[in-house]
Amino acid sequence: MITKQFGVKLTNTENLSGVKEGQIVIIHTINAGRKAHRFLADLGIHEGEKIRVIKNDTGPIIVEVRGTRVALGRGLVSKIEVLLERAK
Repeated sequence: MITKQFGVKLTNTENLSGVKEGQIVIIHTINAGRKAHRFLADLGIHEGEKIRVIKNDTGPIIVEVRGTRVALGRGLVSKIEVLLERAK
């Protein structure tokens, strides 16, 4: 289970497009086809991966994955569900 793996309490899932800048989330599911899954996997983005949202205002969303920044289009981002850390 993802909660045990990272040792933090998590809330419900949310679409990646709704995550605020600076927030760290864990990828829960990717609701896309094989080609999109492969594209994201090549970038290091897969279920269970921890990412940080760098920019989320207009245009593509920029996320940081394992120290590398990646720009993702909003169409693809709308297919990614993430788990949020619960506020303390």
